[in-house]
Amino acid sequence: MAQTLSREELASALDSAYSKLDALLDGVAEADAFDTVAVDAWTVHDVLAVRVWWAEAVVEWIGAGLRDETPQTPAAGYKWTQTPALNQSVVEASAGTSVRELRDRLRAAVAALRRYVGTLEDDQLLSVGVFSWTRTWPVSRWIAVNTITQYASLSKMIRRVLKSNNQP
Repeated sequence: MAQTLSREELASALDSAYSKLDALLDGVAEADAFDTVAVDAWTVHDVLAVRVWWAEAVVEWIGAGLRDETPQTPAAGYKWTQTPALNQSVVEASAGTSVRELRDRLRAAVAALRRYVGTLEDDQLLSVGVFSWTRTWPVSRWIAVNTITQYASLSKMIRRVLKSNNQP
């Protein structure tokens, strides 16, 4: 997702990507396939946990920006070049987290991001450099790459898992 979306395009794409993912997650639950490997050594549960973490992180970063704070991105103790290690730490930390909790957290994070899409001023959502943590991207693009793009990739993984398990 290279281009920056308008407020309306972002809202529509976020709603669509999340609803498609949520429906696919229902299928994984029915197939009891959350422990099936989806990519590399990560299970569907693991990838879901990482997607949840990133959505929650963006919610936190936007909140910090609104409070005139500068969050440490991507996370305390990690540089952007270390995101694979950060993602692995998320997988390890979420090992005991139930799928229900992950799905509830994802729903809450998407709802919070959706509220931000609807309530941020145009410059806060669509302009570069309004918040220090956004660097060279507008907030809208941060939301898009950490939700829409990631939900599409997880959806693709889930479809592959369900197909390999002979599910529709």
